[in-house]
Amino acid sequence: MKPKGKCFCRKCEDCHWLWDWDMTNDEGLRSVKKRCLFQVLGEEIPKIRGSIDGCQGATNETRNHVLRFGKACAESFSLIMDNTKKMITHADS
Repeated sequence: MKPKGKCFCRKCEDCHWLWDWDMTNDEGLRSVKKRCLFQVLGEEIPKIRGSIDGCQGATNETRNHVLRFGKACAESFSLIMDNTKKMITHADS
């Protein structure tokens, strides 16, 4: 179905692709609207793809922060062990 094009059905009311959809607008208000399945797919799939791309970006960023934090923790434990050994050695002398 093209924008401003003609649907392959004669009447939308007779079409079995016309379903009730629970829709939320930009202000967050929810309502039930009758819309063509193909129209909903054409409008909503790009939004879903954008949401998935955003989630993937957030996941990658989180992974990078966790890896940096883990590396910093490992270095901290290594420094604590080294300094503890030095403190014990100096205390024995």
